[in-house]
Amino acid sequence: MNSNLRRTVPTLIALGVLLAAFITVLTRNVLDSSGLATMDPEISGWAVDNRNGVLTPTAQMASNCGDTLSMTILTVIVCVALLRERDRLRAVLIAVTGLGAALIVAIAKRLVGRERPPVADRLAVENSLSYPSGHSTGTFVVVGIVAIVLIPKLAHAAARVGAALVAVLFIAAVGASRVYLGVHWPTDVLAGWTIGALWILLCLAVFRYLTLRSGAAATVDPCHEQSGSPTASSSRSTR
Repeated sequence: MNSNLRRTVPTLIALGVLLAAFITVLTRNVLDSSGLATMDPEISGWAVDNRNGVLTPTAQMASNCGDTLSMTILTVIVCVALLRERDRLRAVLIAVTGLGAALIVAIAKRLVGRERPPVADRLAVENSLSYPSGHSTGTFVVVGIVAIVLIPKLAHAAARVGAALVAVLFIAAVGASRVYLGVHWPTDVLAGWTIGALWILLCLAVFRYLTLRSGAAATVDPCHEQSGSPTASSSRSTR
């Protein structure tokens, strides 16, 4: 096994186990109305009671920017840009990760079957089930994987830090907006983020394993940009 893969596998497994354990416990809490789920009415009630003329349009804008259509457009734009650069592997990674997240949300909603907060508290029309939040999962996965792929391409450290901060704030804003608008419980959003993190981790682990196995990790590792490649090194050595 490649030494890089050998070093990263234990970390990825440990993080994946922690995320899987947390989402399992959280889902049980939601099904039994215990644990973290008992705080849902209190937090949602506080959000409803503190609505105002500034936060409401801001929350509506954040929610709209994080919907399925917006994330689909972002995915398509980034994938097309990568394909134009002949970076097919990263384009496939982003497409598969985004599509997989949508499928996971649809299945999870049906399995859990949780109803949304009371209609009287909602500022948006939603007809699907509540757990997990599709907006939260979708933004975490799409914005997260796009950030992982594109941020290493930025030349300056300040730009990379700034882009990462914008991505985190956007994901947080979309999740908070769903609670503020009264269409999700806080644990729906928390579940969406956790599922998103676990799914990205799994996709990256598979991607890294396949690229390292194929000997292409030096040029297609989405988390690490390198100037050289095994092919380039070998060609220099023969000159």
